[in-house]
Amino acid sequence: MWTYDNCWYWGSGNTRIDGVPFGFNIGYGFGDTSAATENMLFYNGKAHKLDEVTFHIPEDSYLKPWKFTSNDGRFEMDFQPVLDRAARTSALIIESDQHQVFGKMSGKAVLDDGKEIVVKDMMCFAEKVHNRY
Repeated sequence: MWTYDNCWYWGSGNTRIDGVPFGFNIGYGFGDTSAATENMLFYNGKAHKLDEVTFHIPEDSYLKPWKFTSNDGRFEMDFQPVLDRAARTSALIIESDQHQVFGKMSGKAVLDDGKEIVVKDMMCFAEKVHNRY
């Protein structure tokens, strides 16, 4: 059940690195994450669980570079935005402010076994959505 006033952060992408399928799903704000998070790496058909990931979004522009960090040091990325697909609605007690940003991710991801995956200019998206309804 969603609260009247809610905010979530979500990002995802996939590519091939040295011919091997790689992807990620990151986010928070979707509810109680005390038992689990949706943060995962996917490499060569296997899922690798991440702990908490934080989106560091510049306060003055969604098109300035972002950073992503994780409390376990396993997802450390820079994000260069290319396009902000923004949508905003405000009607009395109903409001929605959405920024789905497409861009290029570069940095490192560490698998469960300690293997470090180097990511360079991977096209992906990351978003921040704030709703009141």
